[in-house]
Amino acid sequence: MNFKKLTLLSFLIFLIFFAEDSFAVFSSDPEIPVCEIEKKNFTFRNPLINSDYKSDTSINVNYYGLDLVINYQPDLLTGIVSIQFTGAVNGISGVFFDLSNNLTVDSVLHDNSSLVFDHVMDRVNISLPSQINSGDVFKVKIYYHGVPVPTGFGSFIFGANGDIPSIWTLSEPFGSSDWFPCKNTVSDKADSSDVSVTCRSDLTAVSNGVLISASDNGNGTKTYSWHNSYPIAVYLISLAISDYSQYNGYFRYSEKDSMPVFNFIYPENLDGLKTQLDKTYGMLEFFSGKFGLYPFIREKYGHAEFGRIAGMEHQTVSSMGVFNDNIMAHELTHQWFGDKISCGSWENIWLNEGFATYGEALYNEYLYGKSGYDEFIKYRMADAKRATGSVYVQDVNSVSQIFNGDRSYAKGCAVLHMLRGITGDSVFFAILKSYSSDTNYAYKTAVTADFMNTAESVSGHDLDYFFSEWIYGENFPKYNVDWTTEMISSSVYNAKINILQETNTSPPFFTMPVNIKIFLQNGDTTFTVFNNSQYQSFDFTVKGKPINFRIDPDNLILKEVRGEDIIPVSFSLSQNFPNPFNPSTTITYQLGRPSFVSLKIYDITGREVRDLINGSQREGNYRIEFNSSGLASGVYFYKLEAGASDKINFYFRETKKMILLR
Repeated sequence: MNFKKLTLLSFLIFLIFFAEDSFAVFSSDPEIPVCEIEKKNFTFRNPLINSDYKSDTSINVNYYGLDLVINYQPDLLTGIVSIQFTGAVNGISGVFFDLSNNLTVDSVLHDNSSLVFDHVMDRVNISLPSQINSGDVFKVKIYYHGVPVPTGFGSFIFGANGDIPSIWTLSEPFGSSDWFPCKNTVSDKADSSDVSVTCRSDLTAVSNGVLISASDNGNGTKTYSWHNSYPIAVYLISLAISDYSQYNGYFRYSEKDSMPVFNFIYPENLDGLKTQLDKTYGMLEFFSGKFGLYPFIREKYGHAEFGRIAGMEHQTVSSMGVFNDNIMAHELTHQWFGDKISCGSWENIWLNEGFATYGEALYNEYLYGKSGYDEFIKYRMADAKRATGSVYVQDVNSVSQIFNGDRSYAKGCAVLHMLRGITGDSVFFAILKSYSSDTNYAYKTAVTADFMNTAESVSGHDLDYFFSEWIYGENFPKYNVDWTTEMISSSVYNAKINILQETNTSPPFFTMPVNIKIFLQNGDTTFTVFNNSQYQSFDFTVKGKPINFRIDPDNLILKEVRGEDIIPVSFSLSQNFPNPFNPSTTITYQLGRPSFVSLKIYDITGREVRDLINGSQREGNYRIEFNSSGLASGVYFYKLEAGASDKINFYFRETKKMILLR
């Protein structure tokens, strides 16, 4: 789902923003559009969801059949919902389904026989005529009526487009039970569903799957029957009703095969949207190439315009209040990641929203090349740096916490970008295809550990460190860096780069492969190191004088870096001159920063024979005359050590040989 927070002023800015087809921006608490508020006076309430919220875990739902009659002004929903379920445990004498107490349950039937029930605390509790056991199949019909009271992002809205009804649903995450009885959890997908809607005959009702029939009832109403043959999460069952104009075509995915693409658009908007809608075919082809064939190929894909300035990935028909490249790519990506594979719990929502946001990045790369991709990632990383808490949602009481734009969307996207940087392109896209096609998750649900297992299996790498810190940890690394250089020979240099991470909460520091680019007078070269300590030094031998360096030059890591673009700190110890010598020689050295310096002479046995320097010195060039009086001819060594103190944290150590000839 892709959404925006709107006020009257920001709505006008929003129109300009999207007219330029800029990158989508996410917010965590969208409001109902102003134009809709003026038409209807809705009261939004927050659903009372406990952090341990669960529906009836003693059963698994196999099928939902919704038979709805929608009356507009006066608003009324009258429904019969058939639910087929299978026992998950033995000895079940009663079950319950979630349904808002704002609706009235008239009766519950099984095989035309009434069942005893009550409807309290937003649950329909049903007594079964006899116990059922694990594997037993049972079916009930629940008759009910009322006016839904929307929660979340507008679970069921009796809205309008001008003077024409625009009635729509957006049930994610907990809104399904606002308008039909169900097991209101993301973890239990029904194997199939039907939605039959009777409404005014001048309106069109759109839902999931394929249209089985559209029957004129001869009384000013029409009944639309839609059938979905794929597994579906309850929040993806949808409804959109208005006086739509249709703009249809086909996605031809082979020489002989095609799938219908249906667009249901407000009549006054259709002509202006046709060019944009035509991009759907290229998107379907592009994403099918990246993720595997569009997952609901036996049915359809399309869009139904609705009254929220947002997009929602309803299975096979995304509800759209905005049409541009990014939001269309976002909702289409969801058909794989969110619909085909749904997150197994709302704590793992990044598997839906982070993936869909990354789908936008990929589509920008497809349209504009690497520069388009890099620009998109740059903006998402800026958003991700504002994220608080872990990507794994800690508080699923709060809809705004689940759908936090900086965290679930932007940082989730950044995680995939970083994983691509670690594995490389070919392996990364093999991971996505393998995950999408894995029968353990396809048309089912998955959690973060499932995706990690796929990534590890395909890449052959242990990625536990990566997911532990980026999904379950908080924040991002803040690198403090400096460097020193030393000339080894006329054209060979050593560059030492020090990386110190600021202490984080969880993890204390980040473990990541890090690319380091060193710029030379005659070009540049890039090294990859594995940064797995809070403080680490890395030495590189390069051909040419180093003049600058960059940590993660291609922006593969969500990070901050301090200390780049500083003049390299140089330490060196030159060969004594003359050499061989008698009786004295000159030793020169360079200090790149203030240091505690030790310069000593040793004989060939390693015994110290002279202590020339032992104290603090400023940065700069130094020379010292060594007089060998009292020493015999032979081989000697001189050793320079420079550091922060006389015992630890050496910046530089080097030993050279000299010969005394009497």
